[in-house]
Amino acid sequence: MIRKLFGNAGIFLAANIVNAGIPFLLLPFLTRVLTPADYGVVAMFGVMVSLFGAFTGLSVHGAVAARYFELDKLSLARYVGGCLIILAVSTIAVFLVVGIFGKWLVKPTGVPFEWLLAAVLVSGAQFIVNVKLTLWQVSRAAKKYGSFQVLQGLTNAGCSLVLIFGFLMVWEGRVLGQIFAVLIFGSVALFWLIKSKEAALPSSKEGAVGDALRFGVPLIPHVVGGLVMVVADRFVIANMLGVESVGIYTLALQFGLILGLVADAFVKVYGPWLYGKLKENTAGSRMEIVGVTYLVWLCFLLMALMATFFCKLFFTDMVGAEFLRAQEIVFWFFLGQMFKGMYFSIAGFFFFSSRTSNVSIVTIFTGVFSIVATMFLVKLLGIKGAAMAYALSESVLFLLAWLLSWRVYSMPWFEVFSSMRFVLKRSLSK
Repeated sequence: MIRKLFGNAGIFLAANIVNAGIPFLLLPFLTRVLTPADYGVVAMFGVMVSLFGAFTGLSVHGAVAARYFELDKLSLARYVGGCLIILAVSTIAVFLVVGIFGKWLVKPTGVPFEWLLAAVLVSGAQFIVNVKLTLWQVSRAAKKYGSFQVLQGLTNAGCSLVLIFGFLMVWEGRVLGQIFAVLIFGSVALFWLIKSKEAALPSSKEGAVGDALRFGVPLIPHVVGGLVMVVADRFVIANMLGVESVGIYTLALQFGLILGLVADAFVKVYGPWLYGKLKENTAGSRMEIVGVTYLVWLCFLLMALMATFFCKLFFTDMVGAEFLRAQEIVFWFFLGQMFKGMYFSIAGFFFFSSRTSNVSIVTIFTGVFSIVATMFLVKLLGIKGAAMAYALSESVLFLLAWLLSWRVYSMPWFEVFSSMRFVLKRSLSK
């Protein structure tokens, strides 16, 4: 189990590192061409794509992963088709709403109106990409997943460089690079789903659309609450410290996401494995889940400390002089991403049981806590306070989810050392 788990995780991690490493390698160029204010606009465009993404598709793509283990191939294809119909209807609705009310979002976001409309389309295309990636993830087709992801990242970076240096665009070039890449690969993913017969017209008798909505709609508050944790700090910083500080904050966050890559790769492999173990529902499988989870938490802690050390060595060589202040706060983002990875190891309990409303409760509470903590700490400590509030909010998210998971599945969480020894012995015996 351990060899398979970390073998696939290695491929996912390598793909994530390459994919995130591409824009990361752009930092020496971008931070010398874009001002912190420009960087802030790019960041806010990404935030709006994520925010619209909570409503374009209604978060039903997560249902594909959960139902993969329950449905036969044809039924699953119809289920995917139902999710795509939900996407089409919801994207049109969101586009119309933004078209009518989007002008009121321009000032607080700093993103021009026409770019907000583009963000809606990008969020819809990214949903299709996520569906295809999800199918590769749950089927453990890590190489296909990684290749597709890396190619999208290369296209994103290539288009951005051409537009910035070839056509002398500034933040517009970076954003257009993202738009082109997502739209192109969203189209490719849709074509691939249809050609490979992984998507088909849903049957009303099977109730795929209704089931997907019952799974996804309760997650909307969870997604929005999670986004509040991301969006609120940017708004607070912009209003209390200025848009330039948003750029500094976002750059430090981008460094912290190095550890987030590991967490993302982990959950892509751990999720299917966890669902399989929960389906077994034996004392041994529960002990194994707990042991693996504790070992993973220990690894996240060690990686956060290592990432902070190496970041101090190379930070000044990576960024322009205007962004050097970000080094002072980057540790808090590594700490926050550590808690994020630990949270991912718990969230699967709610998704497998379809009790997604529990996740929403936790995330809404944490989102409110994040806003209050950010406002208080920014007033007290400035941009460093915002970074500390980020780490604190992620820790609250993890702890609340962990405590609530005890009500969903009874696990031997108090068997800390016994569960880890159990996992290690099983691994060595194989």
